[in-house]
Amino acid sequence: MRHSGNGFTLIDIVIVLAVFGVLLGTMIPFTIQMVHKTRELQTLDELEKLRAAIIGDPVTVLNESRTQLGYVGDMGNLPSSLEDLYKKGSQPAYTFNTTKKTGAGWNGPYISPEIVEHLETLKTDAFGNDYDYTTTPFTDSTTGATVAGRIRSKGRDGTSDTSDDLSLSFFDSQIKSRIVGQIKDEVGEGVGGAVVTINYPSNGVLTSTTTTSDRFGFYTLDDITYGNRSITIEPKLVVVAGSADVTGANNNEIVFSVVNFSNTNIGITSYKAVYFSAPAAYYKTLIIGGVTVHDSDSNKLGSGETATFSAITIAGGTGVSDTLPTLIQSPVTTAGDIIPIGQLGRGQTKQIKMLNFRDSPTGGGQAVSMSGVPMEITFSDGSIVRFIPF
Repeated sequence: MRHSGNGFTLIDIVIVLAVFGVLLGTMIPFTIQMVHKTRELQTLDELEKLRAAIIGDPVTVLNESRTQLGYVGDMGNLPSSLEDLYKKGSQPAYTFNTTKKTGAGWNGPYISPEIVEHLETLKTDAFGNDYDYTTTPFTDSTTGATVAGRIRSKGRDGTSDTSDDLSLSFFDSQIKSRIVGQIKDEVGEGVGGAVVTINYPSNGVLTSTTTTSDRFGFYTLDDITYGNRSITIEPKLVVVAGSADVTGANNNEIVFSVVNFSNTNIGITSYKAVYFSAPAAYYKTLIIGGVTVHDSDSNKLGSGETATFSAITIAGGTGVSDTLPTLIQSPVTTAGDIIPIGQLGRGQTKQIKMLNFRDSPTGGGQAVSMSGVPMEITFSDGSIVRFIPF
């Protein structure tokens, strides 16, 4: 059939509509896919902003130290809800303790400026669904690591636990640290039995955890949240630098002094010396602060043996603790060596003498030189001192 003029036949119109339908059928899914992709990217971007608000930005560094530690840095824990990031509510306000040299409390808002204007929609993702936020710890099925908290978007289908979910996990290793350090005396020997306290926030309130340095002066503190914290050291009995000496015609006598760095008097009721000499050596007499607490030729004291006696008091001093600011920013934090001598107020000093070392635990025996023999002394209060007499 012919057509006249510039009009379209029915067949032309059908063909055009068919082509348009094909194009439309192709474009609609593509457009929907693009919308979903855009919303996914927007949600991921918002999750990253929430991460920075909660745990800070690990990329922002000045002089090798992080400068942004977020909500966790100030409060010491994950927020109980996302609103805690921008609404103070009943959360404690931030205060700085000048004695402990660290602070605690809410110092927000922690939300970056570009999304502060949209606080009302902060709890929803780009798909319009509420974020699923939890601080109940669980084990990550892929890595086996402990997850302290998680923010999850239900994704495009609006249903949890499906393949299109978008989530942000806060692993323990991202917010908690193990702190290791050592306390030394003036000559570099470890100071055992010293009280070590870490000061840090918990729910916005400044709190502390205490441990004691081991025989070599090392200490460990676990599960301390990232942030600007401080460590307070309170050594007790410490050997006086340069006081350890050997005396006697055969160098078989040891003399050294200890000083009390605690703020209380210490009553010493036992004394144990550990050392390794060749031949094995035993000492007849132990004198502490001029008081003879052991003197027996028939029952000398050997390495690892404990002498017990009535309390001998070593008076404490004043200003006997020191607090050092410490930045916690990695899963393991190595605190710098702490040398308290010269920084703290000294208490009373007592001289200690271990006399007449011989190679027999009873009776006479031959004199044994103790020059250069490493000594480790443990007192009843838990203090441990180590030195080498010459």
